[in-house]
Amino acid sequence: MMLKHKIAFLFVVYLVVFGLFNVYVTWREVSKTVTTEALRLGKDMGYFLSESLIEDILREDILSVQEKIEDFKKINPHVAYVYVLSPEGKLLAHTFSNGFPRKLLNFNEPSKSPSIQTIITQEGRIHDVSLILVPGIGGELHIGLREESILKVVNSAILNMMLLGILSVSVGGIVVLISMQAITKPIKELENGIEKIMRENYAHRLAIFTNDELGALTKAFNKMLEELETKNRQVREYINKLKVTYRRLKRTMERYKALVESVGDGIVSLSKDGVILSWNRSAEELTGIKRLEAMGKRIEEVLNIPARLDIEDDLGVELGLQDKREKTSRRILKIFTRKLSSEGGEWMIILRDVTNEVIKDELNRKLSYYEQLINVGQLAAWIAHEVNTPLTGIMLSAELLMVECKDAQVKARVEEIISKVETCKHRIDNILRLARTSYAIERKLIDLAEVIDDSIKHCQACKCYNEGIRIVKRYEYGGHYVFGDPFGLREVFENIILNAFQAMKDGGDLKIEIDRDREFIYVRISDTGIGIPEEYLRKIFEPFFTTKKKNGCLGLGLSIANAIVKAHGGEILVESKVGEGSVFTVKLPRRLIA
Repeated sequence: MMLKHKIAFLFVVYLVVFGLFNVYVTWREVSKTVTTEALRLGKDMGYFLSESLIEDILREDILSVQEKIEDFKKINPHVAYVYVLSPEGKLLAHTFSNGFPRKLLNFNEPSKSPSIQTIITQEGRIHDVSLILVPGIGGELHIGLREESILKVVNSAILNMMLLGILSVSVGGIVVLISMQAITKPIKELENGIEKIMRENYAHRLAIFTNDELGALTKAFNKMLEELETKNRQVREYINKLKVTYRRLKRTMERYKALVESVGDGIVSLSKDGVILSWNRSAEELTGIKRLEAMGKRIEEVLNIPARLDIEDDLGVELGLQDKREKTSRRILKIFTRKLSSEGGEWMIILRDVTNEVIKDELNRKLSYYEQLINVGQLAAWIAHEVNTPLTGIMLSAELLMVECKDAQVKARVEEIISKVETCKHRIDNILRLARTSYAIERKLIDLAEVIDDSIKHCQACKCYNEGIRIVKRYEYGGHYVFGDPFGLREVFENIILNAFQAMKDGGDLKIEIDRDREFIYVRISDTGIGIPEEYLRKIFEPFFTTKKKNGCLGLGLSIANAIVKAHGGEILVESKVGEGSVFTVKLPRRLIA
């Protein structure tokens, strides 16, 4: 809506409001004038009539009173009714042809001065004027005056007020039109100037017509045009520089894209929320996932790596993916990360093919393992030759001494010698079996609780045990039977318990639990020792791996224990945390496995 239309609208609103106000004021004045005129007229008539009625009322000549008020009504067309009340409030006379309305008995009672009230009847509005009939005695004289008769008297006053209102509206309209023209002309000029600015004509200046607020606005507008002209020139120069920078940046981006697409490593960029932003050609070839399939998805939906990357450099994650070119082989990718932007939180993932390196390491480990087995075989052959023969002699001598000896105490010592020799021979057999490809054992039904107790007693006799180690047994006797080799399983538990003792040099808790389900029995041996570093967990069952070479340890204990448990159809599970301790779980089948 244009300004002149708004001013015209305001003018119309002004006319409506002023007209309503004029009507309201006129109505108030008319009502006031009518009431005043009715009170004046009724007061004059009442005083005149009451003087003629006082003598008749004092003589109680009611017929004379009735005649006088009827004559009074006939000669005064303004009067609608007249009635007279005695000082006791009783009706003395009235001019109603249909009987006196009882509701008027206590209506508009006069006090010291005449009173007026309005009644709405079928004939219209009637103003009831009441006066005291006889001063000092009382009585009431009521005269009803028709409003339409009184309006005829005040019509001239109403006409004068209406003419005054019309004149006021006309003068106001003329003033508004002149003001509207004076206001809209400079604003129109301002509007034309803005249109020229929109067409980038910043050299245009507005003419100043007045020295008022609109003139000040025009001066400010001209000053703004000068500043806009200067800023426009600066912006154009800046845009030209941006265009040059954009062309250089575009060439740099093209070179960067070509470089990223040409490298052999897969390169993936991520947003701070882990959403894939780019996926180069090498990433397609290494993972077999097309760029369109990966873009816009979260990284954990595409590759099995964490979405939040809180470390930089080697992520420590290797992915094993099926090589689509050779369905029988697998491709192994190593993942590195780099932070692209500290402000935006974007990351870059580098996928490097390390399949050949992993295969080479695996072959080297197998070769080292086979070399260790050869060494074990050579050691076993030497042990069988150098140790078994003396042990056989000791065993025969002990058995002969057992037969000939009568002393019970000596027999007990001889039995202990025979038991120790059998243990040594059994462990030598285990070393020999470790060097072979198969491990055959002789099984019988045994109670694991008894085997564990024997292992604990034997370990407590070793030097690595100290009084600060508290052994907690959480198992019952006679309920945990398996088919197994008692000597072999005792060696398994001894190896694990001795390692726990060595890990708790300053004391600690060793807890042994036995649990079972329908198929397996689980022996959990947990300690509160120093724990095993994560990089050693995969090597502890390898032959000759040890961290205690200074103590003369060969590193065969857990390797032999693992071979014995596997020969029983079970496995050893290990959980450990440095500084908190380790948990070894020996899992054995409850049924006899062929």
